[in-house]
Amino acid sequence: MSEANHSAPEAHMGLPLPHGKLAMWLFLVTEIMFFTALIGTYVILRHGTPTVTYEKEGKWVREAPWPKPHDVHLIEWVGALNTFVLICSSVTVVLAHYSLSRKNVKRAIQYVGATLALGAVFLIIKAFEYTSKFQHDILPGHIGELLPNMSPQRKAAFHANAQQYAQRIQGQLEAIEQNPGKLSQETLKSCKELQEAMKEREPDPKTGTPYRPALDVAEVGERVNNILKEAEKRGESVHLTPTIPYGNLWASCYFAMTGFHALHVFGGLVIFAIILFMGWKGVLGPQHESFLELTGLYWHFVDIVWIFLFPLLYLV
Repeated sequence: MSEANHSAPEAHMGLPLPHGKLAMWLFLVTEIMFFTALIGTYVILRHGTPTVTYEKEGKWVREAPWPKPHDVHLIEWVGALNTFVLICSSVTVVLAHYSLSRKNVKRAIQYVGATLALGAVFLIIKAFEYTSKFQHDILPGHIGELLPNMSPQRKAAFHANAQQYAQRIQGQLEAIEQNPGKLSQETLKSCKELQEAMKEREPDPKTGTPYRPALDVAEVGERVNNILKEAEKRGESVHLTPTIPYGNLWASCYFAMTGFHALHVFGGLVIFAIILFMGWKGVLGPQHESFLELTGLYWHFVDIVWIFLFPLLYLV
């Protein structure tokens, strides 16, 4: 009796997904851990910030202030617009992949171009926001931290920052005096008075003018904030560094999180530009469907990160 020989199917070792997709998911896992560390650090710093003690109406008040979006020149609707732009770009990259899978290369190239344009719009808006931070000197290590009636312990802790802040304000007041621009007379008068108050005045026996010490740095910060507040009401932009408790800590977190995110957006735009170049050369085809799919996975991750950053920085 003869027996039929049936060859066993060839065993395939490995995960049931393409190597490229496995590599992309492993890469995204490392990226998730990276941004989780950044966002987690921000949350811990924000909620673990020590309280600020100061005197108000004859009573000592303890607060844990954190800069509000308005204090650091963040505009909520601008952040919302950028969020909408990135969500639209996620839609267009999905449509690009769908079109390529249906062998409609021309339509896929159009959607990739739309995705590239939307990503560029996001970076342009972010560049305008960064420019505003530089113009108002809201940068790590530049912002004043002391206001009147704060505790002696806090004054001692921020002594070095206070001295650097006073020197920076003096330089900015001198620049305003030399080039007032379109500032109103009221603003220029306030800046001139502050500039004089920051100078130590020696006694003059002839006129009987008494000795006057230089203005305390905490009082300088308060007067700078008042000048900025009044100038804002008049629609003026005064280039004076504000005093914001924990403003330097906020600025460090803001530039770290949004800066790394912007770099990831730029990296995605480079890949989309390569895809467009392939389409222009006529070499893009359905065989590149997996390439576009993996690029889309990366782009969705970048969008999701911003969806977390937007409420943390602009709304909460």
